[in-house]
Formats: sequence, structure tokens, C-alpha cells
Amino acid sequence: MGPEEARGDGALRQAQLPDGRTLTVRAARPGDIEGLRRLFAELPLADRHRRFFSAYRPTLRFLERLVGVTDHDGAQLVAVVSGGDDERIVAEAGYRMLPDGDGELGITVAEEWRGWLGPFLLDALLEVAAGNGVPNLEAEVLVANRQMLALVRARGYALMGREDPSTLRVLVATQGHVPRWPPVGDEPRVLVEAPGGEWPEAAAARAAGLRVVACPGPTGRRRPCPALAGEQCPLAAEADAVVVARPRDDDAWRALPGAHREAHPGVPVCIDLGPEGSPRDPGEHRAAVVGLVQRTAEEHATRRAPDGETDPAGGPG
Repeated sequence: MGPEEARGDGALRQAQLPDGRTLTVRAARPGDIEGLRRLFAELPLADRHRRFFSAYRPTLRFLERLVGVTDHDGAQLVAVVSGGDDERIVAEAGYRMLPDGDGELGITVAEEWRGWLGPFLLDALLEVAAGNGVPNLEAEVLVANRQMLALVRARGYALMGREDPSTLRVLVATQGHVPRWPPVGDEPRVLVEAPGGEWPEAAAARAAGLRVVACPGPTGRRRPCPALAGEQCPLAAEADAVVVARPRDDDAWRALPGAHREAHPGVPVCIDLGPEGSPRDPGEHRAAVVGLVQRTAEEHATRRAPDGETDPAGGPG
């Protein structure tokens, strides 16, 4: 039996559990330090590695910072199960503000409580972040962390790149199912539509001074691609260039460039067929593609108005 959302005294969300106990999601308090210490201490080693990228055991100073966050710095929630005289923290989720205006997401759910509680808690945190004016939450996720990747996929996400092959940096919107561009930063913005969100030229494009966010494309999604549905995509509408990279040979991918041009007039669309579709060798192909995208995005960025709108006549398709 799934949880039913309700509101109680001091609660952001509550759920009555089948065994008669109550689960409450609320803001963390200084008195939660011991409950949080127990939550982290009981995590298996593999789970601590997924949360902290090491076998780290949170110190008292870490826990004090966790419960001491202010609205200006971010937010910290706990999920507490209570019944009779017993009360236990079974999950935590929070974010800390980043220099780019987004929040850095962290979430932990006790092993025996996984399933519905992760999405339930994340939705509560996203609601708090949206209320605080934070457009997205970002997270560095291990590729092997299937539970976390499934959690963000269910919400709708984009990729911001990776520090190394073992991690992905994901972007999740606090409202709706499509992220927006992080609000701070003036680099030309490039949205890449690529199968799985993987564009081999992404690192070179970032090194060239472009801000690159990648979408996994129109197929295999839990929700329809906004452009193919005739709707605006926030990432595409605010981009300086859209790159359709290594498109698959199916109807959705073939329709995608035209759908973007129709839904986002003035935003240039480039198509990268990959080295196999180019007479150049892979290195020359990369340089040519990144150079074209850079010139196109920079030209478009100079026309972008302060409110994010652009001259609808804009740029090459």
C-alpha cells in the first residue's frame, strides 16, 4: 500500500504506513544529530561509497552543518518514522547552494526503506527548493549507482558532463520535468540531443568556452520530448545552439531537428552525424564540429536579450 500525502503540525509531508506508524518529512533540527548519525552508521559500505564516494563516516561537525543549514544556504529534510514511543530517521535529503545558482543535491535512504520513499522525499525537497527560487538541483552520481539514476530519470533530467568515466553530473528541475539553464554564467549555451546524452565532442566544446547540457534524446524517455509534442523545451528555448548528435535512424530522431526549428524559432540547430558521416578523420571531425558549434553559439549569444529572448531571424539552421 503506497503512502498518501497529508500535512501535519510541522510536517512538509506525511504518510500513514500499513503497520499503523506515521512517516513524516520535515526540516532537520539540531536534535536530529543522533538520529542522522545512526542512519549513516547503519549504511552498508557500498551505500556510503555511493553517497560520499568513499567509506567516509560523517563526523559530528558534518552532522552539525547538515542540521544547521539556513534557507539562504539551502535546505535539509529528514524522513522520520514514529509509532508509540519509538521514533527513527530513515532518510535524509538536502541541497546546498552552488555558485551557478542551482543547488547541490544529496540524499540517503535506509536500505529497508527504498522503493517509494526516495521519490516521496525528493519531491518534497524539490518543492522546498522551488519555493526558495532555486531552478534546478545538481548531483554528481556514480554510474554504478542505479537507484539514484533511476530516481532522477523518473523526474526527467539532463547531463552536465562528467569528471571521469565513473560519474555523471545530472541536472533535475525543481518544477516540471525539464531543467532550465543554471541562472549564473554567461558562456554561450549549447543543448545537445544525443542517444543516452553522450556526445564525444562535449569535453572539447566545454574547453572551447561553451556551456554544454545534454539530453538523452527523444526515444526511451518516460515522458514525451517537448519539441516533438509541439511544446517549448526550456533548455532549447534558452540555448544559443541545439546540436542533434549521432541521431538514431528512426522517425523520432529524424523529426527532431525540424521540431526544434518550429518550437524554438531563431535558435540554430546543428546536426553532427559523427566521423562515419564525415570525410575527415575523428580528430579533424571533432575540431570542425566544435568550431562550427562555437561560432554559431557565440554569434547567437551576442543577440540574446537580457531576458533570454532572441531575434527570431537568428542564425543558421
